[in-house]
Amino acid sequence: MKLTVVGCAPSYTNQPGHSSSAYLVEHGSTRIVLDFGQGSFSELWRYCSPADVSAIAISHMHADHNVDLIPLRHWARYENRGYGPALFAPTELRQRFGAFQSDPGFLEDLRGGPLDAGSFMVGDVRITAGRVAHIPDSFAFRVAPADGSGPGLVYSGDCGVARDLVPLIRAGDTLLCEAAFGTERPIPGIHLTADEAASVADRGSAARLILTHVLDRNDRPRMLEAARSVYGAGIEFAEPGMTVDIR
Repeated sequence: MKLTVVGCAPSYTNQPGHSSSAYLVEHGSTRIVLDFGQGSFSELWRYCSPADVSAIAISHMHADHNVDLIPLRHWARYENRGYGPALFAPTELRQRFGAFQSDPGFLEDLRGGPLDAGSFMVGDVRITAGRVAHIPDSFAFRVAPADGSGPGLVYSGDCGVARDLVPLIRAGDTLLCEAAFGTERPIPGIHLTADEAASVADRGSAARLILTHVLDRNDRPRMLEAARSVYGAGIEFAEPGMTVDIR
């Protein structure tokens, strides 16, 4: 299985070319994308056409994780004969986009269904969704080979309580975890710090920790120091274009 970071910025950034959350996962003949924040649609073309993506899973309702569903829908409707990736998302997302675009059926070209806690298959992969603390109807995901072979990728989405991720992680998995708050927590229950992300990687015996969704102002050397104080395996920061083989 292969992870490609399409975009990893938080809700805003001063770094040109850094789109918000979007992570391409490939296994066998299947490609899926986790989240689809601002700038993701155009950046995805660096790696594949949206026509080659089987499904998109959206972690929660904040726009920096889903707003580029708008250009994706337009492309599907007007350039791809009404066909787009299947969309798996929080229950109210389709209604909200319909209201925003003054079209109740706005996302009907992106088939799929509402998310709930549990597992479902998309081609060669199994996606397991687990609820996490952030805003209502927020999810983290584990993506693994459908046949159960090999380790998986656990993606936190936005998560304010680290222990919520533990049920998803299996020994040897790669943990792609938000650490928006860096080394200090100004607000409880919304985002994680680097040491909290590292603590859950350690508790779940993850093979690797990739910190993502990091605010520009955060001190990355301090974040690494804090994370390494509680987790001894590999730690790195997500960057656009980064690829990771998960095996």
